[in-house]
Amino acid sequence: MDYQTNWIIAAAGTDALQARDAGFTCLHLCSRLSEDGVFSLLSHPASSRGDFLGIADSGGVPKKCQSFAFDAVSAAQSRRCSGIMADFERPLLQELSTALDAEAHRTGMEMLIPLPLAEYAPHACVIADTAVSGGSLEDRFSELLERFGPSKLAAQLVSSCSDFPLPCSNPDGVPLTQEEFHSLLNRTGSTVFFSRELCAKYFTYSSGDQAHFVLFDDADTLRAKVRILSQLGVQRLMVVYPDAQEMGIL
Repeated sequence: MDYQTNWIIAAAGTDALQARDAGFTCLHLCSRLSEDGVFSLLSHPASSRGDFLGIADSGGVPKKCQSFAFDAVSAAQSRRCSGIMADFERPLLQELSTALDAEAHRTGMEMLIPLPLAEYAPHACVIADTAVSGGSLEDRFSELLERFGPSKLAAQLVSSCSDFPLPCSNPDGVPLTQEEFHSLLNRTGSTVFFSRELCAKYFTYSSGDQAHFVLFDDADTLRAKVRILSQLGVQRLMVVYPDAQEMGIL
């Protein structure tokens, strides 16, 4: 597998330089939607030509979406980025997503946006997580490919780890830190299995009268997801620097 094709690696500082030196496109999460609702640069990447400028969500709501969009795209252009990534999922940011999409499209710059706000950014490439707790990873991305097409869909490899008390109405479960996960696995002595449908590992345990299902990823499951996504025709994959290292990409 050619790991250098269509990968975007979220990295900062020396990690970003190493990723770029290896031939990868980087996502620099060095700007944000501030608490006051304005575009704010947090740092200046050493080199960002051809990369993506990431905009984190700090909880604000902009009063002037057009002004925010102009500032964000101008900042990306001045750093010779090829696009912007709006890391937004809140419904309150629908208008801002539309403004960013329009400004990026007007200037010929690419835009990436998470799936929850996709309908408000019709020109953008949509980002969908690979962590699924029900159904099938293959079915999910087959449907997304039909909806958006291969050129407008990016798969974000997420190394998730969650505890699901059964029955569970929350599709995300209860997130576990690595320390909590290892402590739980060691304490319960549970056997780990692999789910082909979810393309993730899991184990079960009981606490009192409550049954639990723990679903998690590691380097093996992430590599398995890459194989499935590549076979389906997903052309763009995103991953954070530590997971890229674990997978052996870097």
